[in-house]
Amino acid sequence: MVYLVSHSIRSVIVTTLAGSLLLQVGYFGSVLFLVWRSSCAQRRAQRTEHCQRVRYQSQSYHEGDE
Repeated sequence: MVYLVSHSIRSVIVTTLAGSLLLQVGYFGSVLFLVWRSSCAQRRAQRTEHCQRVRYQSQSYHEGDE
């Protein structure tokens, strides 16, 4: 399409390289985002598990007082 508009091979090469660079940056950014989101979810799950464990230990401690 670029060649039909500009009739220049140089414009085609530059546009192709710029487009592929943009695609690579977008792909790399999306992979980093997915890794970040996964690590946040994992930390959240660990905190939830810890809070539930503490709550269970607290309840069993108070039941022993009765």
